[in-house]
Amino acid sequence: MSRLFTFGCSFTNYAWPTWADFLGLEFEYFENWGVPGIGNIAIANRVAECFVKNNITEDDVVIIQWTSHIRHDYHLFSEETGKYAANSWKTKGSIFSHINANLYDKKWQDKFFDEQSYVMLSLNAIYATMQLVKSKNCKWKMTSMGAFDKLGSDYTINPINYGENKSTYSKNLWEDDLFLPYKSIWDDKNWLEPLGCYAWKNVEELYKWDVGKNQKPWTDPHPSPNLGIDWLYNIVKPSLNLTNDKLTTQQIEWLKICRDLRLDNLHLEEFATILEYKLNDYDKRYRGY
Repeated sequence: MSRLFTFGCSFTNYAWPTWADFLGLEFEYFENWGVPGIGNIAIANRVAECFVKNNITEDDVVIIQWTSHIRHDYHLFSEETGKYAANSWKTKGSIFSHINANLYDKKWQDKFFDEQSYVMLSLNAIYATMQLVKSKNCKWKMTSMGAFDKLGSDYTINPINYGENKSTYSKNLWEDDLFLPYKSIWDDKNWLEPLGCYAWKNVEELYKWDVGKNQKPWTDPHPSPNLGIDWLYNIVKPSLNLTNDKLTTQQIEWLKICRDLRLDNLHLEEFATILEYKLNDYDKRYRGY
């Protein structure tokens, strides 16, 4: 088959194989440009960079997963060498996440964060990227964590400290005349059902991780390998007219390794580290600047 290029946040490149990695096994050439924590501005920039470097043509397949609008993207080249280093995009999820408490404190938020502006930036990034992929006549699809117009209110599995559902918007996005012109973006037939919403309908299939004594296990909002495969075979592959509806031998092997390792009751970091060694052809490296 042709080349496959995928983009997104941790719902596309995470601690275990995602829908993108499983689909990549069915292509002759595959690059996963997803980066955990990045926002829509970074995703749009990375699509452009990839297109320049790989000379995307009509024979290629491109799938882009958009994320939350309340992430602040910034990029730094290595000061020592003047060259790019791993994870040069420094975004770490929502500006309201506990991870970013020192970086984006209340003073910063009051001075620099305006939610309508962040919505606008995401919408323009999505629209511009859509025009880019259309100009190449490649086969393309887009999706998102949740429905963009819900602005995080449909993130039903969202750890409270991660802040992805901290929107202060009081109404549906398309009820705001300011953004109504953008609604037509979603009329395109190349949009797929939001990945997060699809997965969160099956809470029992999500991974849960121990966080310490006398605390409830943490439900990981990222689609488990089984849910990633489920979304891939029920939503993505039919949309691409990929008619082979049976899992490949390697996909089955990966699922078994993930399932068996999960039974060892490891912490998330241990689980991710061991998987990288156990899965053949599993490539998680950071791509691009």
